[in-house]
This record gives sequence, structure tokens and C-alpha cells, in this order.
Amino acid sequence: MKILITAPLKQEPKIFEEYQKGLDGLIIPEGFTADRFFVVNDCDEIIPHIRKAAYIVHNTGDEYRKTDNDHLWTDANFNKMSDLRNMTILYMLKKGYDYWLSADTDLVLNPHTLEWLIAADKDIISEIFWTESASGLWCNAWMHDQYGVTREHFEQWKQPGLYPVGMTGALTLVKRRVFEAGVGYAKIQNIRDAVVGEDRHFCIRAACAGFDLWIDTNAPATHLYSEKIYQEFMKGKERPGTTDHKGESLS
Repeated sequence: MKILITAPLKQEPKIFEEYQKGLDGLIIPEGFTADRFFVVNDCDEIIPHIRKAAYIVHNTGDEYRKTDNDHLWTDANFNKMSDLRNMTILYMLKKGYDYWLSADTDLVLNPHTLEWLIAADKDIISEIFWTESASGLWCNAWMHDQYGVTREHFEQWKQPGLYPVGMTGALTLVKRRVFEAGVGYAKIQNIRDAVVGEDRHFCIRAACAGFDLWIDTNAPATHLYSEKIYQEFMKGKERPGTTDHKGESLS
């Protein structure tokens, strides 16, 4: 069975390096193989840092800004992310992969991530991560609408386990049959301000197609969301060795 690990790529090199080290440390379950593929978006300077991965360059020209404490998303950013994520899906289908793992490039994955996600045997399942931002503590799962979630859900998801959710994203394993059923990240044209963000539109499409969504909390990832979190992470970790393996351009 073949897994494609993928994401749109617009990232600071130092954060991307920690992301890649996390991918290097993933335990690949017996009987599975895993490859990497990135869509480089307005970030050509990152190309020399890509290792062990194929990539294409697709510059959207949209400005994406973040502060020391938060990421400043616009509707244009979300719409372009829909296009970029759909490019990774098309690549996955064309190349004959069985699973698609979308892992945002500011995440450091737990080595056991794939073991837990594959063992759950769900059509759509994410691994949890928690984020401290200017707006408070949040995670990549919620139950409905833009971010409908209760304190009780948060407390439950802090315990190791497997839980049904209404929406999720950013670190998500999807079986091929979901995409073959027509589920993707294209914006739903008659939903505007009520629900914003490509992950939400994907989850709505998935639910309408009859697929359940799940969150696993056994192997939380680390989200290098801000400079402060990055610095704290670097102080508390042991640095693994590096490799000079370079990316392969498909452009």
C-alpha cells in the first residue's frame, strides 16, 4: 500500500527543516511505503531545502502574512489553498497512491502518527495538534460550523483515543475512495461568510458524500505556529542528524 505525504509549501526554511525531520522519523507500518510531494507556492527560496521529495512550483501571487502571534488569512488565501490542495489530490490519484496524508509544513509529526492513523482504518482521520495563539488554545478538530466546539470536547480530546468529529484538517489521512467519490477542496459556491476555509468546505463535501470524520489523539503533533513556540521547541528538543538528500523537480 502506498501513502503520499503532501502539502502546499510556503514556509520559513528553519521551520520547514524541523517539519522534514519529523517526516524522516515517521515509522512506516509494515506493508506500506511513503513518498513526499509538495506544491511550492511563492516560496522559491525554499527549494534548496527540500529533501526526499518531488515537487512542482505553482505561484499564486497572493500575499500571505503572519505576525509573531497569529496567521492573517484572507478569503483569497483560502481560495488559493483549495486549488493547491486539489493539485496534491490529483497527483495522488494519477500516481496510484492508496492513501493521502496532508501534513501542513509547520507541524512536527510524532513518529507513531501513521501507525495510529492507519490502524484506525477510517476513510478520513486526522491526528490532533494543539495551538497556542493570540485567540487562545485551540486544536484542529471541531464539531460544526466555523469552530463549534465545547469545553467538554476539548477535555475529552486531551485523553488518548479515537473520536468522531464534525470537521478537521491540517494533518489528515484520507483513503483513495474518498477522492474517487468526488470529495475535494473546491469552495462550495453557495456558502460564503457562514463557513470560511478550505478544510471546512472539504469536510462539508465529505459529510454530504456519506463519509464520517475522526480525530485520533494518541500521537499529537507539535504546531510551530509562532516564533515563540518555535524557540521553545528548539530549546526542548534533541536535534537529529541531517541529510543532504535533495528534492526532485517535476516542473
